[in-house]
Amino acid sequence: MIRLPLPATLTPERALGFFNAFRAVMLSVIVLVTLTRDYLGQALADGAAFYGWALAYGVLIALWSVLKRAALADIVQLTLGVGADVVMIVLLMRLNGGVGSGYGMLLLPFLAVASLLASGRYALLYALMASVLLVGAELADTARPGAGGVLQTAFLVLACFVTSAVTWRLAGLARRSEQLVRSRTAQLKRLDRFNALALQHLREAVLVVDDTGTVRQFNREARRLFPNVARGKMLIELAPFVARWRERGDAPSAVQATVHGRHLTGRLEPLAQTRSRAMALFLRDSADLADEARREKLAALGRLTANLAHEIRNPLSAISHAADLIAESADNDAQRRLTRIVRDNTRRIDRLVEEVLALNRRDRVRSETLPLSAVLAEFIEQFALSQPDAAGKVLTHFDAAGVAVAFDRGHLQQILWNLAANAWRHGSRTAGSVRIDVGQSAGRVTLTVHDDGAGVPAAIQPHLFEPFHTSESTGTGLGLYIARELAEANGGALDYRPPGGCFRLTCKVAHA
Repeated sequence: MIRLPLPATLTPERALGFFNAFRAVMLSVIVLVTLTRDYLGQALADGAAFYGWALAYGVLIALWSVLKRAALADIVQLTLGVGADVVMIVLLMRLNGGVGSGYGMLLLPFLAVASLLASGRYALLYALMASVLLVGAELADTARPGAGGVLQTAFLVLACFVTSAVTWRLAGLARRSEQLVRSRTAQLKRLDRFNALALQHLREAVLVVDDTGTVRQFNREARRLFPNVARGKMLIELAPFVARWRERGDAPSAVQATVHGRHLTGRLEPLAQTRSRAMALFLRDSADLADEARREKLAALGRLTANLAHEIRNPLSAISHAADLIAESADNDAQRRLTRIVRDNTRRIDRLVEEVLALNRRDRVRSETLPLSAVLAEFIEQFALSQPDAAGKVLTHFDAAGVAVAFDRGHLQQILWNLAANAWRHGSRTAGSVRIDVGQSAGRVTLTVHDDGAGVPAAIQPHLFEPFHTSESTGTGLGLYIARELAEANGGALDYRPPGGCFRLTCKVAHA
């Protein structure tokens, strides 16, 4: 089915309805002008015929607007309507004395409107229809022979073709311009969405500010640094940056200031291509930068220590094996004592290597839902197998029954093992000397490991979780440090709760 080449915002039904309304307006104007001439004494030669024509055209317009035309294609409806218009205008022209009456010029606006709605070949078809009827009317008008009428008809025919062609051409340009505008608008919207998405995911706080200090645009990180920021609002906190901009002009510059207790650093970029003067501020909290640098340094250190640990393990294994061979052939106590020292220290170094490797694996979190009652029962059973004298002496108490946590199973086992081993080592090793309490509050689960020992000395407490800090000759100083790192990697926390020996592990609740 041939469709009218209309703009996307105009349906064929509406376009044809507008054309019919245009017919009604033109008919009203013609009748009004005729009535005015009649009132001024310039009556038509055959007034009855004119009013009969007007009535017939009005009835045709009314019928055209109410008839159900869904079965006809849009272009067919338009062509039939234009054909009826041409016939009625030519008939009006003949009723008023032929082409010299000037009524033939009414064909031009009808052809122009039709050419706006139709494609090129149909626009020329409508001009041809009008031309054929004009020439036929002139040939049939035997009462007015002569070259004058023929010349006027020729000019009117030419005007019909020119009007249709020019209007169709302009309509085509308008349609192409509209398509181009829609395409460019869609591209700009996509680009704007992409820019907004990229802006929101920047780790820098980005603010676009005009020369009055009014915020025009900002991202999520900017809202974190400036909680009161809003579009179209002036922020007093930005005054130092605006002053710096006015001082430096359009030259980019580094900036820094203290806002809400935060030391902010960044850069200022004037936006010279905007219609009004504006600048873009890219800011970072110095504490965040220092934290990122620390994490990068720790990551590099972790990779280095992992490589060193692997390199140490190979010769360490050879040393341990050689010590075992020497111990088998030792024939006096001095040699056996020396080999025992070698084995003890190789085991200590091997344990240190294992803890360094565990520290390097802290970021590999496989979180799962762990019911604490089952996890603790399994852990106490395994702990009793490794520490036979602890069997039945490690107790558990649940303030919140049936609670589950979101945690890496291996990480939780390693943390519990470290805390329970320390508690058993420093406690009285009697029944109930080590106790694990489970509680829940404010959407968090706490596991508290108690022992009945003397607790951690006050001088050691500030350094308790520092790596390689130990008060024992056999310790590596990495146990508690690794335990805290694993807790934080799982979204939890580990801290010491004086007085006495009490460590609390905080975990996220697992939601069903």
